[in-house]
Amino acid sequence: MAHFETRVRTRASVDDAFAYLSDFANAAHWDPFVARVERDGRGAIRRGARFVVTMVGLPGTRPASFHYTLTRFERNKMLEFTSETASLRSHDRITFEPASDGEGCVVHYDADLRPRGVWVLADLPLHLGFQLSGNLSAAGLRQALDALAEGARATETPVSDHSTGHATGLSAST
Repeated sequence: MAHFETRVRTRASVDDAFAYLSDFANAAHWDPFVARVERDGRGAIRRGARFVVTMVGLPGTRPASFHYTLTRFERNKMLEFTSETASLRSHDRITFEPASDGEGCVVHYDADLRPRGVWVLADLPLHLGFQLSGNLSAAGLRQALDALAEGARATETPVSDHSTGHATGLSAST
């Protein structure tokens, strides 16, 4: 199983960080490996909300889409998103706590990728790649949440150049 876990200390409040991350469509603004996210449905974001996440493809491959469901929604405490395909199960758990100094919060992001079928043979390379991508995504998340805390709003430009898949940094406007 590929696993990545990080804690992101940000100046954003628990309320703001939770609201931002509960809309999984925002992942396209901070995760350099996400090409785009489309919400499947309308209305308030709550347990059962669905998102189609299209990942940047590796050179010479096509982008892959995954259907995520918000499976746990505990306001300002915890979010869980899951996706299952024939070859992979993904589970992301995000928890929130106020920072000990009272300024901002700490976001704990815990993600698992479990290959299925013949793909279990790729578990070790998947785990190693997940560490690299997780660190880049955590840096983008910290940047996006801090920009949110400063009153900046992420633009419609995601954090990666999707033609190459390379991270370009968060694009924000104030």
